[in-house]
Amino acid sequence: MNRVLVYFLLGLLVASIGINGYLWLRLEKVNQNAISHESAYQQRLTGDSSAVLQPNGGHSATQGARYNGDVPYSDENIANAVRDLRKMLEAGHYDKLAEQLNRYLKDAPNNEALLLIEAELIKLTQPLSTALIHYYDLADSSLSTSARNNVNAEISTLYQQAQRQLRQAQQWELVAQLNEALYQRVPDEHAYILNLAEAYAHQQKLTLMEDVLAALPFNHSKAQAIRGFAYQEEASSIVDNPANPSSLRENSESAITAEGYVREVYVPLRRYGDQYRVDAITLDEDADMILDTGATISAISYSLFRRMGGYSTLPFVGNFQVYTASGSIEAALVKIPLFKFAGYEISNISAIVLPEDALPESDGLLGMNILGKFDFSILPQENQLLLQERKKPLNAD
Repeated sequence: MNRVLVYFLLGLLVASIGINGYLWLRLEKVNQNAISHESAYQQRLTGDSSAVLQPNGGHSATQGARYNGDVPYSDENIANAVRDLRKMLEAGHYDKLAEQLNRYLKDAPNNEALLLIEAELIKLTQPLSTALIHYYDLADSSLSTSARNNVNAEISTLYQQAQRQLRQAQQWELVAQLNEALYQRVPDEHAYILNLAEAYAHQQKLTLMEDVLAALPFNHSKAQAIRGFAYQEEASSIVDNPANPSSLRENSESAITAEGYVREVYVPLRRYGDQYRVDAITLDEDADMILDTGATISAISYSLFRRMGGYSTLPFVGNFQVYTASGSIEAALVKIPLFKFAGYEISNISAIVLPEDALPESDGLLGMNILGKFDFSILPQENQLLLQERKKPLNAD
């Protein structure tokens, strides 16, 4: 009897241990699921999209889970990833986009949709010449015919609009900056040769101009036209003798008397320390601009850029290395469709977008691409800017 009781108690102990073990395993699984759901919930709250693509649909929050190339991604999975990345691109979350894109491209390095998003990201964050070279490299890769055609069209559009805008604004240093890298990448492209040589000619860098034009036949008509302009400018600068500003002033006044009459406009200035401020209107936004005669191109603050609608309103030309009073910066160049100043309306003005907080107390810099359209002088005693517009007489042809 005692032996039966012992066996019964041993059986009861084993059953108890088994039941407790089973309950413990179930509880552990529930805890793991709770942690997983909480993690996913926190990702949704914080916008963390650290999940990586998985073959045939689904996502994994485990960064170590990588596609090994044996199983292709599902179309739905790729489409979802591209949609999420494009949302980041449109929202301007470039750092986050670059991080995610790098992960996806490690798993799918030849996916055209991802490669095109990468090219767009480079276009918006890197110098325009770098972006164009990247597009050239992309066109040389194993793209489909339609994708290659789109890339080549993008190269043409980006280059032509930037070249046209910079040339119109007479930003010859930026024209050279754009074309130098492209000339190195595609040395037989006549457009890059001629535009780079023209930029050097305007800067009186004649040796560099001749080095570039050497790629064309000497009797090339457009090359000869550039040479003629460059050497005429050189002779003109010697004759004018810019070391004698008073004679230049006299020559200017006599030219005005002979060719037309001058309309004078007095613009009120506000003085802040060693700065002069002036009112302007960019599109429909009032702007408090710093008068900057040392800036070859005007600039707008990031705050004004956003108030004007950002890239949805202001055509993006490209990123360039520009020089300011505080040093060299990389900034986006945009086109302002309408700029109002001193009663004048000026269309399609080029302006760089300064980084956030670069001009915390002003809306921008009024540079020489606007001021240079006038003869002007600052009247410090009166706190006024005098603009003189030259016009032809009424009976002129």
